[in-house]
Amino acid sequence: MKGKIQGIIGLLIIGFLVFGAIKSIYNRNFADPEFRILKSAQISSPIKNALFWHEEELEKTSTINSKLSAEESFFIDPLYDDLKTTGMVIEQIRTMSEKATKEMIALDAYRGTEPDVWEIAKKNGNPYIFKIIITGATAKERTKDLESVKYLFSLYDTSIKSLLWEAESTRVAGFFGGMPESEKSISALKKYLKESKIIE
Repeated sequence: MKGKIQGIIGLLIIGFLVFGAIKSIYNRNFADPEFRILKSAQISSPIKNALFWHEEELEKTSTINSKLSAEESFFIDPLYDDLKTTGMVIEQIRTMSEKATKEMIALDAYRGTEPDVWEIAKKNGNPYIFKIIITGATAKERTKDLESVKYLFSLYDTSIKSLLWEAESTRVAGFFGGMPESEKSISALKKYLKESKIIE
């Protein structure tokens, strides 16, 4: 009887691992990134020479900040490079969000002020600002490996600070860890940008 129970437990463990492997492979290679369009205004012609603004909301204050910093290298920077090839964005700027700035000052880890991105865009002649910010993240309790990262993408008219287009997306790690490759998330975002005629 004991042997049968151990056999059943063993089969369950193997089944769980097989299911996990299949789910991980599917998520990393086949599952479409989750996107939700929050605001969409049709643009008369493709956007050019926008300022790419990465505003840090969680990266400097979260207990998983080192993992989130890796997302910058694996997704945010490749997204900027890709959009730059389309001519949509021309340069990138990084700042902490107002929330993150206040938290860092409260921790006595920062005593400066963040640059005014709107003024920079106006001085540089950037007619639009494309902003990306991480608004949420989940991680494994023990290892702190990322399970998901939620992004908010916003397109603004610089001159009047008007929101023209906005979407949110969640990138989900595979069962065995590891965030998906950036190409799939970038392709999904570009599909929606093309639908609104923001890029060609």
